[in-house]
Amino acid sequence: MKKKLLSLLTAAAVLLGGLPAALAASEVSDSVIEQVIRSTEIMVGDQNGDMNLDKTVTRAEYAKMLVAASTYQDKVAGTSNSSPFKDVPYTHWAAGYIKTAVQQGWLTGYLDGSFRPDKTVTLEEAATGVLKLLGYTTEDFSGSYPYGQLALYESLGLDSKVTASQGSAMTRRNMMYLFYNLLNADTKDGQVYAQTLGYTLNENDEIDYLNIVSDTMKGPYIVENGISSIVSTEGKTVYRNGYASSADAIQRYDVVYYTGSAVWAYANAVTGTYQSASPSAASPTSVTVAGNTYELETSDAAFELSTLGGLNIGDIVTLLLGRDGKVAAALPADEYGAEVVGMVTATGTGTYYNSVGNAYTSRTITVTAMDGNSYVYPCTRSSISTGDLVSIGFGSSETDVSILKSSTVRGAVSGYTIGSKTMAKDVRILDTNASSAKRVYYSRLNGATLDSTDVRYCATNGAGEITDLILRDFTGDLYEYGIITSVKEQSDDMSVSGSYTYLVNGEKQTLSTNGRTLGASNGPARLTVEDGQLSAVRALEEIKNPDAITQLGVSKDGDSWLFSDECAVYRSENASYSLLSLTELRNNFDSYSITCYYDKDTVDCGRIRIIIAREK
Repeated sequence: MKKKLLSLLTAAAVLLGGLPAALAASEVSDSVIEQVIRSTEIMVGDQNGDMNLDKTVTRAEYAKMLVAASTYQDKVAGTSNSSPFKDVPYTHWAAGYIKTAVQQGWLTGYLDGSFRPDKTVTLEEAATGVLKLLGYTTEDFSGSYPYGQLALYESLGLDSKVTASQGSAMTRRNMMYLFYNLLNADTKDGQVYAQTLGYTLNENDEIDYLNIVSDTMKGPYIVENGISSIVSTEGKTVYRNGYASSADAIQRYDVVYYTGSAVWAYANAVTGTYQSASPSAASPTSVTVAGNTYELETSDAAFELSTLGGLNIGDIVTLLLGRDGKVAAALPADEYGAEVVGMVTATGTGTYYNSVGNAYTSRTITVTAMDGNSYVYPCTRSSISTGDLVSIGFGSSETDVSILKSSTVRGAVSGYTIGSKTMAKDVRILDTNASSAKRVYYSRLNGATLDSTDVRYCATNGAGEITDLILRDFTGDLYEYGIITSVKEQSDDMSVSGSYTYLVNGEKQTLSTNGRTLGASNGPARLTVEDGQLSAVRALEEIKNPDAITQLGVSKDGDSWLFSDECAVYRSENASYSLLSLTELRNNFDSYSITCYYDKDTVDCGRIRIIIAREK
């Protein structure tokens, strides 16, 4: 989940750019707000991790939230050595929080000497409490209670998304919004409140949500004897590989991080030959394994991969990668070897070292694995070549490369199923053609229909869920798409050649062919480029003057087509092209004559690749 959470938080930061801090909540999704409040531990879930956002909040619960949102967060315990009120004995679960909140003036008791801890909190009480946290005092409220407090609460933007009205009880959802707004608000002295709690601001003086999570996160830890030996998952939301999961799904050698409200587990291991260390093997800060370089996250990993540890250059090792792709731990491959499945995209030679440090040269293969990354492995089997699907296993001193046995599946893709087969939520999907491969995600296939010939390989887990899926040139995303603007083809008794000029994402390129021509013509096309040479051109289908255009695609006569993520929009004028934003096209839809070009129908995973707009 970490990767997914961080992307959400990053998106929030982008959305907040240029907006007044106190208006932030209205511009951010509830899921992001909840993650921020969970990460700061201002509010946490129950034993099942449920936030129970529709429940009302008692005065005792609110006292605890106020303390958790203050600089006293780590200084106050629930119980107290004295009874702060006649109805709050020192043994009460919130006695310490109530005592601190009253001493600081955030809350008050009643004239009869009671606190009434189980009474629900009203909007005006909650508003007054957070205003006090911001440094405001009774002298700052104009008019009688609660009108002055509520007026200031609204003027500071603390009411963003809060639906409670004067006199009504606050729900946990409204409290979540209120405290999120508090973090974004300026104190009476003009400082962003979150900064007073030690959280950093970004270059726009807004909360750096990435750091809020990172600052409260503990880890990395390596699971060896179950997650319970590291942290209790009771009351915490568990994520594995970026998806909501359970404690039972966490496995040995997962890399784990946690906060008071969530646990993130990553099963991301790389196995291959340990080729080099930088700046030195004596004190490495990064290492190269299987052709890729990885930074070291922990001192334990640095020790194991140093000359003082048990892993030496030339060994086959397994790196356990954490949330940032850095090495959290390193093991011998015979203790834990992560099998690699993927497609060979190149062959070559490389230098390796034997157990006594002597260099030797070996034939190599470059494999695009199911995670979308490319790895280099020694492979002496000359029969294995570009385009082959392979499985790579590891021993203590050798790499075993074998051809994958083909297996297939067919059916409509919907709701994480293909036909009658269920897909794992973290299913890994690779699309391939003759010489290249690219990772795609479930959302790219959703709604399409796979024939058995579209699938080269399919693997399942113990529960029968599809975990790995390798496609045969299905999405069309492995090609470039551009507008051919010039074709010069020559054929005579002496030679055959061609020269083709085209635009890709607004940039002009020219490629030539020798010994053959491509039969191309001007206009949008799918371009196959191999080894720097244009090897094939295919014209695209067109949709003239669609009825409507949205952020996702276009429709005409009841049919619809989706945009590719890399869809390029061009304005055409006097046989020249310039890039146009999709937003500008949508805003001026009626001013253009529009033609959309797509590679195949949506049910076959096709997408609109190019749009040409001409002013009417």
